[in-house]
Amino acid sequence: MIDLVREAKKVEEKAEKDYRKLLKKLDKPEYADLRGLILRLAIDTAFHKRLMEALEKAYEDAIELVEGYTVERPNEDFALIPGVPTIVMPLGFGAIGARIPPEEIIEEYLKDFPAEVVLPDGGEKLVEILKEYVNEEGEMRRLYEELSRRAFHPVVRELARELRRNEEQHESLVKGLVEKYSKD
Repeated sequence: MIDLVREAKKVEEKAEKDYRKLLKKLDKPEYADLRGLILRLAIDTAFHKRLMEALEKAYEDAIELVEGYTVERPNEDFALIPGVPTIVMPLGFGAIGARIPPEEIIEEYLKDFPAEVVLPDGGEKLVEILKEYVNEEGEMRRLYEELSRRAFHPVVRELARELRRNEEQHESLVKGLVEKYSKD
């Protein structure tokens, strides 16, 4: 997948340069309509290019996290599948959809977590840290919801909606952890 993202980024970069070059030539009043259309295409292309750059960086960050914090090192050809739980799958496995899991699934997933977690520094309590994370996830969810309502560009609007859904999932999971560790 990352190869496709990188290829798309290159094509978007070239297209943006080409559109800018054409816009410089369309400087006469009689070209106003065409210039307006090409400008719209150039703006979309700039958005697309930056989104591909962000996907590439996010992929690199995810790989760094997997390599730094997993017990078993995956082979070179793998895909990160978000959800409950996030898993590393071999390429070629096929598409897996993303959705917010029902509370029963979250409960089932969290039941195998250790009953008690002692943090190395011993200063902060895990539940207090998790409550802070719940607030952060809720704020991110709220902001992405607002962005999805206010965005004019359809790509940005849909991206914000999907980010909001992902933050809802995060918030549910962290709330489940708070509940689990508040009981124990």
